[in-house]
Amino acid sequence: MNPLALLMPTHRASVSAFVLGQALLAMIDALRLAFGTAPIPGFIPLFVIWWVCFSLFANRRRHAGRGTGLAVLPVILAILAKGIGAMVGIGMRLFAGMMTFAEEQGVDTTDQIALNEAMMDPGFQPAFQAWLEADEARLLEMVSAGAWPSFIAFWVVAGVFGLWFATLQRNGSGTA
Repeated sequence: MNPLALLMPTHRASVSAFVLGQALLAMIDALRLAFGTAPIPGFIPLFVIWWVCFSLFANRRRHAGRGTGLAVLPVILAILAKGIGAMVGIGMRLFAGMMTFAEEQGVDTTDQIALNEAMMDPGFQPAFQAWLEADEARLLEMVSAGAWPSFIAFWVVAGVFGLWFATLQRNGSGTA
């Protein structure tokens, strides 16, 4: 496998190089989530992963004799799926935290009517927000709950497009 096919969208990537590159990139992304990227701040590791992913898709299309314009589509859709996955994960964790907060306030969470009345109280949401902000570890735990769902969503979408791009015939005659 040409290592430049991973980094620069100006090379060719055979099916095996494309699949190997995607698997390697997914493993690096999982390691990033599991252990963090302390010396490299913020979104820089994500941008690198997205760039390498785009390079793989572009190089696979180039190897199949196709234009590379469509190579950006899988990356954009995977990033959107990543955002949706993060929102779902965080939302589920926030809902569980809201139930814990309601229980601490003496609300019977098994009684749906009492729970609805408590949540409709105008002071409930500001009190819940203050409760979240009071404990930074709890807030960080809730926000980090979106990490793995976003990872899964990104790589499922990238994998589905990867299957499609892997079946592209080299002569441009269609799919296998």
